[in-house]
Amino acid sequence: MKSLFNLNTAVTVNRVTLGIFFFLSGISNYLNFSVKNGFYQTVLTQKPQLWGPFPSGWEGVGPLPEIIAIPYAWLLPLAEIVIGALFALNLWVKWTGLLLMMMTFSIVLAFGIIPAGSLFPNAAESFNKNILFITLIWICIAYDAYTQKMSLRRARSAEYELTATDDEFQL
Repeated sequence: MKSLFNLNTAVTVNRVTLGIFFFLSGISNYLNFSVKNGFYQTVLTQKPQLWGPFPSGWEGVGPLPEIIAIPYAWLLPLAEIVIGALFALNLWVKWTGLLLMMMTFSIVLAFGIIPAGSLFPNAAESFNKNILFITLIWICIAYDAYTQKMSLRRARSAEYELTATDDEFQL
């Protein structure tokens, strides 16, 4: 039971869950790419909002120019699939995590931090969950960097102990 409630297990489950989420999100975006109000049409018509629809009546800027929107619409799902899989498999966590954070931030820019314009609306999303995703990805990156640093320190410490022991025998 102790192994279930330790930091390594918690971060691993979090990293794998996030990676699978992005992997499936990319597949879903391709499956719903061309349908009416699907991913492609949303990217071409969405007005980036950053903070949400306030002041009252503000609908954002844009939409994105087609020279940016079309490649973004085609490449974002592919990036979600590839980078989500690499993140879940614990490969290049720092770089895949940073890319996932940037992709997620682009979604925050599009829909706003508070999409409905109020933290307490009726039957509307009141907070962009992607902010939490960015924070969780950041925790995974920080933990990976910490474990690599500690592993390097242990290796150097073991090397130093071996060198010190060899010097004692030579006396």
